[in-house]
Amino acid sequence: MRKNNSGKRDRTVWLRFVIAIFAVLFFVLPIFWMVLTGFKTGNQAFSNSASIFFKPTLDNYRSLFVASHYGSALITSIEVTSAATILALLLASGIAYPLARFPFKGDHRLTAWMISLRAVPPIVTIIPLFLIMRTIHLNGTLWALIIAYTFMNLPLAVWLLKGFFRDVPREIEEAALVDGLGHIRVFFKIVLPLAAPGIAATAVLSLMFSWNDFLFANILSGANTRTATVALTEFVTPVGTAWTTIMAAGTVVVLPVWIAALAAQKYLVRGLTMGSVK
Repeated sequence: MRKNNSGKRDRTVWLRFVIAIFAVLFFVLPIFWMVLTGFKTGNQAFSNSASIFFKPTLDNYRSLFVASHYGSALITSIEVTSAATILALLLASGIAYPLARFPFKGDHRLTAWMISLRAVPPIVTIIPLFLIMRTIHLNGTLWALIIAYTFMNLPLAVWLLKGFFRDVPREIEEAALVDGLGHIRVFFKIVLPLAAPGIAATAVLSLMFSWNDFLFANILSGANTRTATVALTEFVTPVGTAWTTIMAAGTVVVLPVWIAALAAQKYLVRGLTMGSVK
C-alpha cells in the first residue's frame, strides 16, 4: 500500500515538474526570441529557416541610439517612473499606516473602495484626465505622466502597505514610544525598516505599471516627452516596419524592470509572503 502511495506521489511530482517546464518555456521563449532577433539582420530574421546560431550584429542597437532619439525617450521613462514610484510610496505610506494602526468603523469599506479604483479600466479615465491636464496646462509635460502614474498606483500601494504595516508587531512600536521616540520617529526608524520587504514589493509593482504603460504616455506626452514605449512607434512607418530594431528596443525596455526585480528579489519574495505564516 505504501509503495502504491509512493509511486503515485512520484508520478504527481514528475507531472508537476513537466508542467512547470512547459509553462516556463511558454513564457520565456518569446522573450528569448526577441533578444535573439535584436542581434540579427533583416535577412537573418526573416529567412525561411529560423536558427539560433548566426553571426550577431549590433547594427540594430546603433540605429536605435545613434540614428534615432530613443535614448532620450529611455531617459524620460526612467525619470517619470522613478518620480511616480517614489511619490506613490510616500503618499501611500502616509495613508496606509494610520489605517493599519488606528482602525475605525468602516475602514475595511474605505480600503475596499480605494482598491476598487484600481480595477477601473484606464481607458475610462483617459479622456477626463486629458481634459484636466489641458485645463491646468500640463499636457505634454513630464508632470502630467508623473501625476497620472502616481494616482493610478496609489490605491494598490495603499492596500498592500496597509497589510505590511499591520504585520509589524505593535509591541516594538510601543517599546520605542516608552523609550521616548515620537510617533513620526517611530514610523521612520522602526516601522519602515521592518516593513522594507513589503515596501520593496510594492515599489516593484508600481514601477512595472509605470514603465510598461503605453496609453497614458501616448495621450499625455508631447514630442519631447515621449517615453520608451511610445517611442517604439517611430519604427513603424508607411514604408515598412523595422522589426529587428523594434526587437532591440524591446530588449532595452525589458532590461530595467528585470534588473530592478532581480535586485529586489530577496525583498520581493519576503514582501509578498509577509503575514502568510503566523
